[in-house]
Amino acid sequence: MLQEAELAYEFTDNYAHVMIGGQSKEPKKVQEFLNKEIENMKKSGFNEEDFNRIKRMIYGDYIKEYNEVGDISRMFLSDYFKGINSFDYIEEIEKIDMEYVMSVLKEVFNEDKQVISIVEPLN
Repeated sequence: MLQEAELAYEFTDNYAHVMIGGQSKEPKKVQEFLNKEIENMKKSGFNEEDFNRIKRMIYGDYIKEYNEVGDISRMFLSDYFKGINSFDYIEEIEKIDMEYVMSVLKEVFNEDKQVISIVEPLN
């Protein structure tokens, strides 16, 4: 159904958004599937083992950002203009628990605030 997928989160003092992107011949079906899965997660929560695995993955991805000079400079510049100390992420990741994730899921993933953009080839 979905050939490629990407997830991105962007924020400033004035706005924030989550973007789920990808390629599919049936984008509306993908959107319906994602909305159903999000609703299921809101109702039943997360598996603790999955939650911990994903949390470790996010921590690892953050640490890997320090492997490349370009990534380090991009991260520090971006965070500087947001008034964030990049080194604070390590402590903040540790504070994340399932209760917090559920509150974000319920607040952020709202179908009423959702937008879909479909780019179709010219025929």
